[in-house]
Amino acid sequence: MKKIVVVLSALMLLAACASTAEREAEDAKRKRLVDTNVQLAAGYLQRGQLEFAREKLEKALVIDPDSPNANSTMALLQWRLRDYPAAEAHFQRAVRVEKDNGEAHNNYGVFLCERGRVEEAINRFKKAISDPLYSTPAIANQNAGLCLMKTGAAAAAEPYFREALRINPQSAPALEQMARISLESGKPLPARGFIQRYFQSGGQDTPETLWLAVRIERALGHKNEEASYSLRLRAKFPESPEAKRLAKPARSGKG
Repeated sequence: MKKIVVVLSALMLLAACASTAEREAEDAKRKRLVDTNVQLAAGYLQRGQLEFAREKLEKALVIDPDSPNANSTMALLQWRLRDYPAAEAHFQRAVRVEKDNGEAHNNYGVFLCERGRVEEAINRFKKAISDPLYSTPAIANQNAGLCLMKTGAAAAAEPYFREALRINPQSAPALEQMARISLESGKPLPARGFIQRYFQSGGQDTPETLWLAVRIERALGHKNEEASYSLRLRAKFPESPEAKRLAKPARSGKG
């Protein structure tokens, strides 16, 4: 009788192990299906094929309604479709399920900033920055600074831009904004360093950046450099408001 009990116990143990292994295999299969659908959706979203993206994300969310990546990507899709309540609901679900998802927090922060909810946005950027596994903290710092600049809070934005540049010295948006902040703080020489680094790092010529460079060189009294940037501005953007302002005297500060 004792022998029979031992044999039965062994069989039960083997059955339990088999059941656990099957569950783990099934979970892994479900995760692969979710990840595949999210990756396909991200590709469609990038190419502007929004209906195909929706189809793949709906499949992913049927398989796993709590998937942070599926919810975060669906939030981006709904944002593109201007269904803002749906976008926010998916962002909230993504960060509720995975509280340390830096990418989701960053994207949610950008969404909130666009909606004018700056304080909430900054809190999301801070959560992204504090996530040790988030691979692009420079972007979250940069986004926090840009969001604050929308409200005119240059002093509050500056530390975020400086941190972005510490992590990524070639962050063009941070370099542009530091040039702007420096000039408007009466520091044209540091501003010149930042705008030069902006162009050297591959920052694009825009009416705004070229006009900023003109103002910086003008504040420093560098006539040749001012003329060079003015020429670029007129040549590339002759109809821009900035080009039309070249004939007007510019102050070294705001303008």
